[in-house]
Amino acid sequence: MTLQFIELSTKSYADFESKHTLGTYTQSIAQYQLLLKRGHKPFLVGVTDNNSVVAAALVTTEITRLGPVFLFDRGPLLDFHNGKLLNFFVNESRKFAKQHGVLYMQWEPNVTYVKTDSKGNLLEAPNDNFLNLMAQQNFEHEPFEFGMSTTGSPSWEYVKKLSGLTDSQAIDKTYSKNVQYYLKKNKQFGIALRQLSRKDLPSFKALTQKTADRLNYHDKSLDFYETVYDTYGDQATFVFAELNFEKYITSENQKIIALDQKLVKLQEKIDKYPQLEKFKRQYVEFDDQKQHHVKRSNVATSQMATAGKNIVTVAGALFIEQPQEVTYLYSGTYEAYMSYYGPYQIQDMMIKKAAADGIKQYNFYGISGRFDGSDGVLGFKTAFEGEARQLVGKFILPVKPLKYKIYRLLKKITGRN
Repeated sequence: MTLQFIELSTKSYADFESKHTLGTYTQSIAQYQLLLKRGHKPFLVGVTDNNSVVAAALVTTEITRLGPVFLFDRGPLLDFHNGKLLNFFVNESRKFAKQHGVLYMQWEPNVTYVKTDSKGNLLEAPNDNFLNLMAQQNFEHEPFEFGMSTTGSPSWEYVKKLSGLTDSQAIDKTYSKNVQYYLKKNKQFGIALRQLSRKDLPSFKALTQKTADRLNYHDKSLDFYETVYDTYGDQATFVFAELNFEKYITSENQKIIALDQKLVKLQEKIDKYPQLEKFKRQYVEFDDQKQHHVKRSNVATSQMATAGKNIVTVAGALFIEQPQEVTYLYSGTYEAYMSYYGPYQIQDMMIKKAAADGIKQYNFYGISGRFDGSDGVLGFKTAFEGEARQLVGKFILPVKPLKYKIYRLLKKITGRN
């Protein structure tokens, strides 16, 4: 084994990452290009064995008051059980960091610490062996984090395995009864899904900003969404769920007319056979159905008048596709149209697209890691029936030990970087 630590070409890196089991969009070549466009200083480093790449990482640089930091977001990509390779990568990446004046390295490997069901019950023992492995390499493990963040990769996420799911009906059966009901309603509402072009991105930004304002979190900029669109190309899917009021109202009114006809016939039977209760029960049942459709028609008519247009956006989302998984990243829903269940139809489409493309995992991405009802998005994601995953977290390796101690002291005193 002849190991060599080098900076990789974009092609060599892309070929390796796209096939690696730990590969993810934050370690992709598209992410590298996005970081360059947004003014960051990323590196593509790796280890070769007889000119074949056996380990790699996309490294980003973050600036602190006492010097730059190397961040490995969901990296590095290597066989952590290969002790010789791991030891070599740690030592050589530390030397590389030192050459660039780095204060410390922070690794956040794409490795699972615990796996739970939708209620937080453990599905397997915690991966403490990995924590011990990193401790042997002199990494300090940061305390586990809970909660949501829009500024970095989540420490908890919700995923759905797609292996063995080959057709739409098989996928439908894996969903909860609620999701199956909502998707049935989507068909009744006539919700249409549309993949966005670049000129639609201001509308996408308007949707995500409105949602961020309502839920009190920081949204990405329009420039960010445009850069994702330009950089990721076909790997990025921006999609809207849209409602055509005229079609929907027409459909509802047709149902009302059909029910009126049934009610007239039933009334004739009631008048003719007043002693038979079954006709009265049927009349009440059909009249109840009619009132539901009347209410929907009236609500939609009012909403169309308020919107001042025939077609409105109900919900939207952005997804990134990798050979290893499809990741659900950013989304929004207009509060006035929540009763049309647009987000469920969007997720269903993307799950089925991932399965059709042979992708083995669908990543709903961030959850808080709390299963006590405080996580507002957890119920939505778990309705699609998957499993929760806590990653192993953040590992710190000082490159300038003395200066790093000062940095930690200052951080403790000030409470910030």
